[in-house]
Amino acid sequence: MGKRILMALAMIIAVGSLVFAGSQGETQTDARKITFMYQGTDQFQASYKAAVERFTAATGIEVEMRYAPHDVYHEQLAAAIAGDDLADVVQLDGPFLSSLAWGGVLVPVEAYIDQNLLADMTASNIVQCTYPPDGKMYAMGHLDSTVLLYANKSYLEKIGARIPTSVKDAWTLEEFDTYLAALAELPEVLYPLDIMRAYGVKSEWGTYGFYTAFISGGGGIMDRENWEADGLLNSPETIAVAEKFQEWAENGWLVPASAGANMVFNEQRSAAMAWCGNWYWAGAYPSMGDDLIALPLPDFGNGVYTPNASWIFGITKDADKEAAGQFISYMLQDQAFIDDMIKTGEFPGLKSWAARDPLYSTHMKIAAEQADYAIARPPHPAYPTITSAFMKAFANILDGADVEDELNDAAAEIDEDIRDNDGYPPFGK
Repeated sequence: MGKRILMALAMIIAVGSLVFAGSQGETQTDARKITFMYQGTDQFQASYKAAVERFTAATGIEVEMRYAPHDVYHEQLAAAIAGDDLADVVQLDGPFLSSLAWGGVLVPVEAYIDQNLLADMTASNIVQCTYPPDGKMYAMGHLDSTVLLYANKSYLEKIGARIPTSVKDAWTLEEFDTYLAALAELPEVLYPLDIMRAYGVKSEWGTYGFYTAFISGGGGIMDRENWEADGLLNSPETIAVAEKFQEWAENGWLVPASAGANMVFNEQRSAAMAWCGNWYWAGAYPSMGDDLIALPLPDFGNGVYTPNASWIFGITKDADKEAAGQFISYMLQDQAFIDDMIKTGEFPGLKSWAARDPLYSTHMKIAAEQADYAIARPPHPAYPTITSAFMKAFANILDGADVEDELNDAAAEIDEDIRDNDGYPPFGK
């Protein structure tokens, strides 16, 4: 299994209550040491380092920090798996949990985590940390995520657009189409919509940003009962949604990758709307102020659905599990650490954080509401292949390739990988 999970991780890189011994203020006297593998921006690295220092001061447990750059993180994690050099605590991107749990890299964490923290997790956060076959949690996290629309309010007012106030009030696909066409006619608008092609739709953004649009249209990537892609990924419903995105690209309504990711909030304000994650607000609002509004994703016909999941923390098979659980519990309950997350506009995966974060009860209220409509990316050990095949097909479709051919090829690639691994039991029929 270890070789299979290594191969799966390499594939995605190629394309792109007992544990909490005492309160945080008590000091543990035994000289224990754990290792922690992580990634993140400079701000995140500083937050992790400060939290580690506070943890060691409070518990006496030393933490060796092993940083890996974001863009090669999973490559380095795969190398650690192959070299039997895993850290006690590792970060992982939520949708890869099933691959790592299935491969025996991670262990269930609930026995090692403060039970108060477990009770504090949002429903969406619990989903991203749970392995479907046994229903156990193999990771813990404080972050979650969502994708929504951001719009220049003055442009919407100029075209007389209806402004949704809740997920239940989201634009229909017909409304969205009408508004894109009207925005394209405004002289100050060069592009009606930015779907963040600058991120690279052949990166994980290609799957994360758009798989729920296909679900909203009645399609999707993978049937979650028989764990097959053929029949759903290439269904008429999925094809129709893909053709709609291709139509928008052919109309010239989408910001090209070469234009960057700030056309909504640059000095020219040359794009009217952005389809992006919760992090977009922190960059756009300082420039636009209250002219920037957050809206739910459009309803493609079967309701609004949004993605979830972010970077979470797992305990590896040979770890000092109690010390690792104590570290995770401390860090995710450290208010100074959470305050750092609030400052950067991160999306809360803890109820206590959400309750005291003013952003998600005011400007980003829609984002908080959308957490109730989140559907995880396919929680399957073949996820590295699933996302590789889907994002490649989606990128080609945006570039004008035949929609049905691309989706047929992607479905075949996914199902072939699953067959090659005997269905990844206990998944499948």
